[in-house]
Amino acid sequence: MLVEERAFYERMKNYHNVLFLCHKNADVDSLGSAYALERMFGGTVGVQDSLNVMASMLADKLRIKVVVGPDPSKFDLVVVVDTSMLVQTGYHSLAGCALIDHHEPGDLVESCDFALARKSTSNAELVFSLCEKNGIRIDDKLAFALMLGVVTDTGHFRYATPSTFEVAGRILHDGGISFGDVLDFLSKVPTDISSRIAQLKAATRMSLLRFDDWLIVITKVSSWGAQSATSIITLGADVVFVGSEKEGEKRISGRLKRGIDLDLATLLNEVGKKFGGSGGGHAAAAGVVISGDLDSALAECVLLTQKMLTGGRAQAQAPERP
Repeated sequence: MLVEERAFYERMKNYHNVLFLCHKNADVDSLGSAYALERMFGGTVGVQDSLNVMASMLADKLRIKVVVGPDPSKFDLVVVVDTSMLVQTGYHSLAGCALIDHHEPGDLVESCDFALARKSTSNAELVFSLCEKNGIRIDDKLAFALMLGVVTDTGHFRYATPSTFEVAGRILHDGGISFGDVLDFLSKVPTDISSRIAQLKAATRMSLLRFDDWLIVITKVSSWGAQSATSIITLGADVVFVGSEKEGEKRISGRLKRGIDLDLATLLNEVGKKFGGSGGGHAAAAGVVISGDLDSALAECVLLTQKMLTGGRAQAQAPERP
């Protein structure tokens, strides 16, 4: 059941043993949001597998205690943070759950007891709105965590809306921090060498399709698919789909150049339905986990891209090496 900020806050006051569950390989938007919720209501911050590099640095900086691999059945309520899809939590089922998320609606919206879920450019913005509308003041630590989530989930404001900037200004003002504090932190985040290798492999393995004036790329790597997709966009592609398979999980990450009239969240959700999985995310950055054949799913991504770009008039074309 969808609820607004005040109803979410009132419902949360009925629970005492709460797990704020980040998505797998949690980023700073997920961790920062979970940390703010834990500060607001008490409880435990958890993730099924791990934090990414930047989130680990944030946890160290703010001394956020994160439980890895928590047992959801040990809690009265599990609040899923920053994903609309059960598969991205790492758990097969969650009984007695709530949701706070900013993506396209997924399977969790219907299965959770209550949900604060609507589209925005970051989950941190929803959490800050929860604070504002319930009269909760944020301190410098909360402001830093939320601001970092806003900055990173908008691609350093590349995908920001006017509302994003307004919320960011209020976070900085209310928390008494400067944007320079956030930039200083970001400048210290190392680039993992395995990520760089994956991005280079993705570029050398890519198949390119020129469709009218659009350049569509598909490629595969073993990991770091999202980072690889972003790097290929910077090389000049308009739409990129990167497939990866790790420990039996098949995933496709999609990225879009600014100004292209396409909704990747909708597209990859359709791919998920056809290939036994679920997908979602943002219009310009989305992902899907599937159980079907990865190469066939990538080909479907290209076909759907062509159809959506031309209003359904496209015919299937096979990508080829440039």
